[in-house]
Amino acid sequence: MAKQNQAKQSDLKVTERDNTLNPRQLRAAGFIPVTLYGKNRESVQIQAKTHELSQLIMHGSQHFQLSGFVSGPAKLRQLQVDPVSQQPISAQLLSV
Repeated sequence: MAKQNQAKQSDLKVTERDNTLNPRQLRAAGFIPVTLYGKNRESVQIQAKTHELSQLIMHGSQHFQLSGFVSGPAKLRQLQVDPVSQQPISAQLLSV
């Protein structure tokens, strides 16, 4: 019997990016700017709650099931972290 290596997907709620705020203001409001890329699609600017995304990543999640403004599976492509506070400042996800 073959064992399948499937990464566990964690649920992540995302909302449409508030373009009236710059990234610093967005982070001060408790959100992290996220860009979602995908094959044969335009990139989408979204946002996620900083605490929720940090907790998922801290527990080793790299694959997410997005819900809210955009839905579907996504994989963490890049995470930018503040060098002093070690808090995430932006993320890039790849739609799979």
